Amino acid sequence: MRPQFTYAPTVRFLQVLALGSLKQNLPKAVRLWVILRSLYGSDSDDVRLNLGEHFTYEEWRNQFFTQANSLARQNPSEQVYHKRDEIPPLHDPNCRCAKNITDWLFGGDSSLSISQENWQQSFLQVYPITLSQLELFLASGNFPKEPGSINKQKAKSNSTEPQKSYVQPFPDGRLFAVTGKNLKYDFETLIKMGWLEPTKIQCYPKNTYLKVHKFPVIDSLNVQSTPGNFITQTDFTEIAENYCQPINGVQRFFMHVEYVVSKEAIDQIGSWQEKLKTIWEQTPVPPIRIQYDSASLNREGQRIIYPVCIYYFHRAPYLCAFGQKPKNKNNIGWHNYRLDRIQTIETLDWNNGNVPEMLKSFITKQPPSPENIQIHLAEAWGFDFYQPRRKMLLRFERDFYSRYIINSFRHETFTFINAKADFKKFIREYAPNQTERELLLEILESLPNKPDDDEYPYAYYSADFRIDEQNLIDNNVMMRLRAWGPKVEVLLPLDLRSRIAKDMEDTWKLYQA
Repeated sequence: MRPQFTYAPTVRFLQVLALGSLKQNLPKAVRLWVILRSLYGSDSDDVRLNLGEHFTYEEWRNQFFTQANSLARQNPSEQVYHKRDEIPPLHDPNCRCAKNITDWLFGGDSSLSISQENWQQSFLQVYPITLSQLELFLASGNFPKEPGSINKQKAKSNSTEPQKSYVQPFPDGRLFAVTGKNLKYDFETLIKMGWLEPTKIQCYPKNTYLKVHKFPVIDSLNVQSTPGNFITQTDFTEIAENYCQPINGVQRFFMHVEYVVSKEAIDQIGSWQEKLKTIWEQTPVPPIRIQYDSASLNREGQRIIYPVCIYYFHRAPYLCAFGQKPKNKNNIGWHNYRLDRIQTIETLDWNNGNVPEMLKSFITKQPPSPENIQIHLAEAWGFDFYQPRRKMLLRFERDFYSRYIINSFRHETFTFINAKADFKKFIREYAPNQTERELLLEILESLPNKPDDDEYPYAYYSADFRIDEQNLIDNNVMMRLRAWGPKVEVLLPLDLRSRIAKDMEDTWKLYQA
């Protein structure tokens, strides 16, 4: 007896069908999911078609769409759609080619329907774009372009070279507004994945498909081995999903990361990772007591914390946790603990009298999650996501900006503000004192009428960044500013500008001896 198709369109299952990045292949993955419903869906699934064991693409097409069968026309002048090389226009609101991705995933009353809110949260954990960008993606079928790629396209369109004609995919966001040729490719994909078989019986037409009596094993399709779900940068996620497996037996993608952990501490970090894994497998997750050697405080201390996740950032892995703060154990909040500086880990019980009542109260109301961290990291530049934030104003040389900044991503708040309206908005949000206001008004007066004026010598950027209790900038941000060297000038805040100037002066003195 053939099994029924009962897979909901979760992000994980669509990744299986996409065979790679949903950033690029979400429309195709959803289309394959719909086609599988039409072939193997339950009797109550309104998408299921009345097809035999063997069927052709044309037989599937004629049942799936309206006005697709030229042989069934009553009137010879009646228009026929869904041809091999033509994208069908919106010819019938009741035709299945009228629906977009959102309609298919979240509309209707199918038993496979899924919560739009939960689905979007799952997608954003893997592909960190804004919710409005995701909603546009679902409505249009086109993944939002990064600002850099838009600038590249603009430069290309202004060139004198002849441009190739380009047809925008998925007009009005309609998922099945594709050519018959593209749909045949979809059926070939289902054959490769084991959802269909090509018929080998000579009496059947050449392009005849055979339904299978056993669905492919999902785990065998390597979705588990895809590391993209923990890589927060979208482009890295895409590369990892597409290249995590060897191609024809040869590994074609390698990644070298800066890793400052000593060789002596690697084994200890491995032990902590294994211990934390066993802790996170428990329900509920228990609190832990750690002995921590703090570099900033230059002392060791015991703290009771709730472990949330491990996060690799720039040079080392950190345990992101919520609980007693290193500086003062009476303060309860977030902190990042570098794994190689943790000396001991002891699992506690929530009924243990040493667990602070305030920590119990916080965890009972809503346990902190990795999603909280992602949200806070996007709010300001810097890894210490729990620290206060301030605004900065940077001025780049125009040539350096054109070569290295315009098409790069630094942070969600890293914003080009050469437009006068954008600069006025920055002034309002910064709330400057009198000295700062005079500087900002002078810059505002000098800005070009068109922000992309190539003759203007500067490019201004604003960004939100993290500071610590001493009002010192997050060290990771400071290292980036130092790396840009004389190509960038920090204009505001003035105390950060003074600190950078002093650092440069002290460095200059070293080379005068």
